[in-house]
Amino acid sequence: MTFTRSHSTNITAMVSESYYRFEAWVEDLPRVKYAIAVGLASFFGVFVGSLLLQGLTTVHAVMMGVTSAIVYYALDPR
Repeated sequence: MTFTRSHSTNITAMVSESYYRFEAWVEDLPRVKYAIAVGLASFFGVFVGSLLLQGLTTVHAVMMGVTSAIVYYALDPR
């Protein structure tokens, strides 16, 4: 299966549009929900990284998620 230039442009535009919609949705979240979303994203990022690298544990991922949520809640200017 080969992709022509028009197909790759459509896919790029679709991904770009989805990203900007997601970004707008996240920016409209209230302060607490935004902090929780950042904490969850941080948790999953560190957890997946620890599974791949086998260097950290689940406790580290939880601590990073909680810390990120607290920092974003405390320092978010909204």
